[in-house]
Amino acid sequence: LTLGQKYSIAIGSTVVLPCKINETENSSQYVLAWKRDIAVLTAGNVKVTVNPRIRLMPVQAHTDPHGALSTGYNLEIRDVRNSDAGDYICQIGSMEPKEIVHTLEILVPPKIDYISPANKMDIHKGAPIRMECRASGNPAPKIVWSRKNNVMPNGEANKTGNVLDILHANRHSSGHYKCTADNRVGQADTREVFVNVLYPPEIEVEQPIVHSGIGHEAQLVCIVHGEPTPSVVWYQDTTQLGITEQFSQQNRGNKYSLVIRNVTYSDIGNYTCQASNALGKDRGTLSLSGLPTLCYFDSPTLSSYRDQYNISWTVQSYSPIREYRLFFRLASKGMHLLHHEKPLDNHIYSDRAAAAAAANSHLYNSPFSGSVSAHGGDQWENVVIPEMNDYGAPNHFFNMAPPYATYHQPTTIRHRMSFQLKNLKPASNYEARVQARNDHGWNKLSSIFHFSTRSEDMELEPSAQPAVHGAGLLDKGLLSSSSSSDA
Repeated sequence: LTLGQKYSIAIGSTVVLPCKINETENSSQYVLAWKRDIAVLTAGNVKVTVNPRIRLMPVQAHTDPHGALSTGYNLEIRDVRNSDAGDYICQIGSMEPKEIVHTLEILVPPKIDYISPANKMDIHKGAPIRMECRASGNPAPKIVWSRKNNVMPNGEANKTGNVLDILHANRHSSGHYKCTADNRVGQADTREVFVNVLYPPEIEVEQPIVHSGIGHEAQLVCIVHGEPTPSVVWYQDTTQLGITEQFSQQNRGNKYSLVIRNVTYSDIGNYTCQASNALGKDRGTLSLSGLPTLCYFDSPTLSSYRDQYNISWTVQSYSPIREYRLFFRLASKGMHLLHHEKPLDNHIYSDRAAAAAAANSHLYNSPFSGSVSAHGGDQWENVVIPEMNDYGAPNHFFNMAPPYATYHQPTTIRHRMSFQLKNLKPASNYEARVQARNDHGWNKLSSIFHFSTRSEDMELEPSAQPAVHGAGLLDKGLLSSSSSSDA
């Protein structure tokens, strides 16, 4: 006799429940009946039920290798439905009555029956958000929340469960949330909810200080968020800016730009982007600066010599560099930062009179001596180094600071300076900082740079053309300092 089994069948499919009898073990005089609970579906070869989806299928008689004759009737159910689930009994009426039980489970694809909110919800910043999704199917579907083209607000890829809670809504909570119901039967079912968080403008300044130069173009950028979409206006100091030949305004998504096509001296200063909507306003402050950028050191941290070090740095400036101020000292524990000897105009913008005075005051420690002796100590040594032009002379010899002289546009914005420190202590660690001045004033001090001297000089390969360090104006090396500008 066939053994009872459990059949898991997808809804709409066809299933055949077997009932095969070995007549060597049973009398040839028997009655086979199919029942569901107490309802008789078939008796012998007669179909009793009126259900058109049920059919009786005779088992083709055959003899197995042991000579046993197998016969019987299988029960076919077409287009199975949820109501077909349950136990089906094949009952053998003979001298020794027997029965087998098949259990039919109907697999139903998932279907989302309820989602809240239905499509979209508007909610104010700070308020809680609750989304709920329920689905039917067999087996019971698994509910997973995800976010379209984004991670969940907590940074996870998804969240499992019928309910999704966000305690405090913010602008990062906005977006399309998708509920997916899946039980691996057929296709998963999905529904979406769009959450629109209403909040006053929030501004992020892309670059608080924008460096440019006279005659160049400058672009100030504010990233503006807000719902409803804010309106944005630009100010220079307290003057609202419109669209002119000098100023243009651009908007791409959340990026709002003020473009200054041809920077003049009057354009250098402070700017504000102001955004407003029905819920409030916000401001972002930016500065257009003509100062050099921060200098950064690019020389190796380990010298080739025991008592000398060739230190070099790079800076960007849209106007000519007039001079550098280099600070250095022997490093030791508990060293305090540099506070004394505040350079002229270490603010973002220089007073023009102060800048002009700085350009015409020769504050050099031996202007034509390109090397400095350092015997160590916890005090900062400093040297003011003139930037050299193509004639091997300091730039200030040829141009006074505007507006007192005609402006000469530099051909490059990247400047590099090299300077040799001598009489250093062998096998010692040093610290250095540097700043640069152009026609607009001094930039801020660089970060501290660390370098070391060796205990013994390295053995260097002889150069093809030995370096010549002279003191003449046409000798661009000016002893041991050199500068270059890269396009």
